[in-house]
Amino acid sequence: MALAQVEETVPLRPVPAESRGQRRDIQGLRALAVGLVIVYHLRPEWLPGGFVGVDVFFVISGYLIIGTLTGELRRTGTIRLREFYARRIRRLLPAASVVLLSTVLVTWLFLPISRWPAIMSDVLTSALNVQNWALAAQSADYAHATAAASPVQHFWSLSVEEQFYLVIPLVLLLCARLAHRAGPKAARHAVTAVALVTAASFVFSVVYSELDHGRAYFVTPTRMWELGLGGLAAMTVHRIRLKGGARLLLGWGGMVAVVAGSFVLTTAMAFPGYLALLPTLGTVGLLLAGVVAADQRVARPEVAFVLGLQPLRYLGDISYSLYLWHWPVIVVVLQLGGGSELTRQQAVGAFVLSLALAMVTKHVVEDVFRGGTTARRRTSRLRGAYLLGTALVAATTVVATVPWQYASAELERLASATGLDESHPGALALDRDNPISAPDGVPLTPDPAVAGRDWPLQDQTVSCTSYDIESWPPTGDKCTYGTATAPKTLVLVGDSHAAMFSTVFARFVREHPEWRVKMMLRNGCPFTAVAPAGLTVCSDQNERELAGILAMKPELVVTSAMSPESYDKDLKWRWESRAQTVDGYESLLRRISDAGIRSGVIRDVPRPAKNTPRCLERNPGRHAACDTALGDAFGRDKDPLVEAAERVPHTTVVDLTPWLCVGGVCPAVVGNVVVYRDNHLTDSYVRTLYGPLTAGLGLG
Repeated sequence: MALAQVEETVPLRPVPAESRGQRRDIQGLRALAVGLVIVYHLRPEWLPGGFVGVDVFFVISGYLIIGTLTGELRRTGTIRLREFYARRIRRLLPAASVVLLSTVLVTWLFLPISRWPAIMSDVLTSALNVQNWALAAQSADYAHATAAASPVQHFWSLSVEEQFYLVIPLVLLLCARLAHRAGPKAARHAVTAVALVTAASFVFSVVYSELDHGRAYFVTPTRMWELGLGGLAAMTVHRIRLKGGARLLLGWGGMVAVVAGSFVLTTAMAFPGYLALLPTLGTVGLLLAGVVAADQRVARPEVAFVLGLQPLRYLGDISYSLYLWHWPVIVVVLQLGGGSELTRQQAVGAFVLSLALAMVTKHVVEDVFRGGTTARRRTSRLRGAYLLGTALVAATTVVATVPWQYASAELERLASATGLDESHPGALALDRDNPISAPDGVPLTPDPAVAGRDWPLQDQTVSCTSYDIESWPPTGDKCTYGTATAPKTLVLVGDSHAAMFSTVFARFVREHPEWRVKMMLRNGCPFTAVAPAGLTVCSDQNERELAGILAMKPELVVTSAMSPESYDKDLKWRWESRAQTVDGYESLLRRISDAGIRSGVIRDVPRPAKNTPRCLERNPGRHAACDTALGDAFGRDKDPLVEAAERVPHTTVVDLTPWLCVGGVCPAVVGNVVVYRDNHLTDSYVRTLYGPLTAGLGLG
């Protein structure tokens, strides 16, 4: 990718006066880009838009690589694809493979087995250069909203570039065939082709970023225009001759644009889309400001002079390895430290360690493989590069697959052993009238390694946490439990915090055949007329579900909802105001009440301060280290759903807090049962709430 040093320069005139080889200012620009990314990852509150450093790298990459390919096309009328890909293998793959293999080793030695499958899967997709598509798929998966960061997820940008460079050389070759010869005509065809690809990608990026910016951030078609923009700058630079004053304004203007983007842009915005024009056009300005004719000199005030200073150039030299190492180091430090944010000492230590690893990798790995075969014959050199690439990818694949398969089998064994018995009373240990004692020295259930996936109703073939009212009408039997002819109906509706109680109601209708339950659940979609973040798809579905509920005339409608604080922290979704939140819930509850239907609202559960399963894995036998103070477990304001329910007749509120917290503490383990899987309760613990919940709803 662009972080890697590229020896070739764009073979067009004018050229930088200070060097006919490597552009010194581009090395400094790489340093700026990697610096933005690292600061963003170490202290995101300092640079909320520091991720634009990746966009800077994309433009640099397009400028250098497409410029080099176009120069070859202009001179020879063709592109030697085998040599092009051989160079990329030697320059990029060895360092990347060292980081991936080191990540596997560190994961095996220091990280809990529960993390192994996800990390090894990401190592594999990174080695195969499809990590960006894996992340795009996960961005639409609600289950990954609270998942731990992968130490290799930053490989997504390398994947984008490699996919782009599988396509663009073929496009340029096609241009040469159409031109039938080398020279200006082939170059003009190439400019036109790259411009068309860039324009199409930009339009798609703008449209798709508005529709789904979570996926749009990672997929290749939304990013191709950024590389193409750099390529167009390189292909047309020979037509530009800037004087010192123009270079001064263009360079510092570009710097302001890039730096401003790192402060004003955030991940909550529809990025990349048109917003990415700020850092990318700024980068183009910086690149063009560094192009100086042979009879000109770079003045000290110019940005190219500053970027060409030796310290920045060296940081640019190691920027590829520094980019590769910094994120795995940060993730491992966080995992071992047990926090969700780096302390100041951890941040400094992570940076120093990343810098040291990058320096070693640059000199011991990058330089050795980049220049180690230059004396060989061309055919031998090409064969060696491809054999090297094959060996490295194969080795990474095998090394990642073995622990992945082992961990998957072990976790499956632990999951199958999950169960409740007299030694695991769970919530019943907190019964104020008749507490059931839990013996010491008993293994927890579920085992902390698999507690994160202790979901409700796993024995069902249809997922009822993504209820689709268009395909599954309320009158149908999808997501309906109990006897179809049962005279009484209960409806469970809402988001995942309502869904986590579904096991209780499935059991209730099994034990009470006069009842049946219809589950109309959708992760991330609370039962409200005004959904968070303006998600009209959610509020529209709720309106259709309400119509179905009113038509069914059930005896009871039960709902619960994740707190606004959790929506904000975990999904970055917000309501405009608290009043809007409460009114949205009240609107639907009141219409149910007006129809003479009783409602039951379950107050949201405490939010643990730490990821409970991972904390318990780090602290075996010391469960109290993972507890949460009662004051920290709830938001400052009252549950808005409860507040809305208290305004509406025929509505019952069930508060399970006494079954979750005691003595001002909300324990991570109660009655030898792990309470939380993330911000949700484990299904095992929910099963122990059967009595309190059904009694609170008047179903006992």
